Formats: sequence, structure tokens, C-alpha cells
Amino acid sequence: MEIFRIYTRSPLRNFTYILRNPETSETLSIDPYDSDQIVDFLETKDWKLDRILNTHEHADHTSGNDGLVKKYGCPVHSHPGGIGKIPHATHPLKKGDRLLVSSREYLEILDTPGHTFCHVCLLLVENQKPKAIFTGDTLFNAGVGNCFRGGDPEVLAKTVLEQFYPMQESILLYPGHDYMENNLKFTLSLDPSNRDAISTLEECSRLQKDVEFLTTDLGKERRINAFLQCDHPSPLLVENVARKLPGQTVPQDPVSLFVSLRSLRDHW
Repeated sequence: MEIFRIYTRSPLRNFTYILRNPETSETLSIDPYDSDQIVDFLETKDWKLDRILNTHEHADHTSGNDGLVKKYGCPVHSHPGGIGKIPHATHPLKKGDRLLVSSREYLEILDTPGHTFCHVCLLLVENQKPKAIFTGDTLFNAGVGNCFRGGDPEVLAKTVLEQFYPMQESILLYPGHDYMENNLKFTLSLDPSNRDAISTLEECSRLQKDVEFLTTDLGKERRINAFLQCDHPSPLLVENVARKLPGQTVPQDPVSLFVSLRSLRDHW
């Protein structure tokens, strides 16, 4: 699968993704933000757009739909709950559905509620092995999505614990936003001894801002993302979470720790 990450330069630092299956020449846009930016990209490649997939209904992930549908007449796919909420969405997707299918690869739909209840992620499978995951606002580099606009932190915790924790470490992560630097600083505010987070933050600081972006795998994320450590937290992480939430019970189970971390991140 050919994967192109487009940084939108939006206030929320969104990413749009263009995926193309070279075997079928079918092209998909995930979470289009700026239709003109995407059209310009496609025209440099002399490609048309066959499909749009919105991971969820928030406007910063759907604002490019109108211009792209007018230009290409392509169908818009979403979670069933997004139909009627997402501009031009008419093609509902359920868990296990596949897009951009060819003899050796496909995208598999995951139902991933929490950030909202209309959220899907896409797992790229090549030669029967999971290769990458496109996570919208469910999982970020060194963080997870908030639950302010139609979500629930306990539901998000269960989604991440049940679906992402078992995934192979080699899977590449393609999130919906570039929040890595701030999220790493949050990780280090709770566990300043995390050498992987320190070195990754240093690596981020060396990148050309708004041009270069790190691509991590889930193995690295498990070392730098506190939300992926809730089943084996360091004593220092638990101690600092408890210290920053005075008067509350120290979280003992993974879901409670995840929810406590999300609460701290909301006010950090």
C-alpha cells in the first residue's frame, strides 16, 4: 500500500492520509481536512479519488468532504452512527469490513468507540500480516484522544486495552494529529526517568517543524505512551498519578489508571 501523510497546517495540527493500492489503482482519503490541498496532491500524481473514509464525525476530520465529493463524485464511508452527521456520508462500515482490497492487501475496519461513539480505525494488512493502523483520534503518539465532545473515558479505556494492547509491536502508527511533543512532555511529567520518552522528545526537537514527522510503531509507543502502560505501570508513574489526584483512591486496575491518566491530561 502506498501511504502519503499530508500535514494540513490546521490549528489542531491535523493529518490527512492518502492511501493507494498499486495493484488496483484505487485511492482513498482518510479524514480529508482541506479539499484544495488534496486535489493539488492528487493532480500532481495524475490520480483520481475513489473513496473517502472519515474516522469520526468531528468537523476537523470531515471538512474536506464537500469539495472532494463535488470534484470526484466519490462515496463517503463512516461508522453507521456517522450517517446523517458527516457531510455526504452514505456508506456505513461495520467491524470487519474491508476497503482497498487486492490479492495481497486490504484495510480492515475496527469499531473503536471512546473519543466518540461513531469512531472507526483502519488496520492495514499486507500478506496476511498487520502492517499499520490509522487511528484518527483514538490513539496518538504518546497519548490518546480526549472525550469532551461525545465520548466516554471508560469506553475509550476498554477500546484501547482490549483492541490495541494485544496488537503486534511492529505495527506502524498513523494518528489523526501531530501531538507528539506535548504528549511526550506529559509522559515525562509523570515519569521523568523514562529514557525512551526523553530520547524521542530530543529527536522531535531536531525535526524541521511542520515538515518532518516521526513514524513510530506500537513497540515504541508502549515505551513512551503512559496510556499503553496501564497493565504494567512503573511504581513512579502510579505514585505521581496518585499525588496529582489528591483525595482520590490510588488506581489499582488498568481501566481506572487509564481514566485517571485521561483526567490528568485533560487539565495538564
